[in-house]
Amino acid sequence: MALTRRDIVILALLACLASGVALLHQSASLSLATHDTAIREVILQQIEAFGRGDDDAAFALAAPDIQAQFVGPEIFIAMVKAHYRPVYTAHKLAFPEAARAVQDTPETRVQHVFITDRRGRNTHARYVMQKQPDGSWKIAGCHLIETDQLDI
Repeated sequence: MALTRRDIVILALLACLASGVALLHQSASLSLATHDTAIREVILQQIEAFGRGDDDAAFALAAPDIQAQFVGPEIFIAMVKAHYRPVYTAHKLAFPEAARAVQDTPETRVQHVFITDRRGRNTHARYVMQKQPDGSWKIAGCHLIETDQLDI
C-alpha cells in the first residue's frame, strides 16, 4: 500500500506533536529537579549553620511565619536545641525521595529526610518547605519521628 501525500503530512504532524510532548515532559522534569535541589540545599544549609553555631544563618532559612513566632535567632535556637536535638546535632543526612506538593499546592512541599545524629541515633524528619515570593525556599516546619530502622 502506497502512502499518499496526505498520509505523509499527517505522519509528519504526528511526529512533531510527539516530539513536542516529549520536550514538555522533559522540561517539567527539569523544573521538579530544580525545586528538589533548592529545597535540599536549604535544609543542608540550615543544618550546616547549626553545626557552625551560626544562629543568624540558621534563623534566616526559616519561613517568615516561623521567624515572626520566635522573634529572633536566640529564642529560635533555644527551641531547636530543646525540641529538635537530632536536627541540631545532625551528622549524616539522606533524602529518600523528591519533595511532594501538599494538596496540589506547589508552593508548599514536604521533604522527607533521614538523619543520623552524632550519637548514631536515627530520626526521620518531615520538613515543610514554603516557596517565597522571590522564588527561594524556606523551612516552614519540621516533624521528627525517632526510628532505629534507618541505615544511612
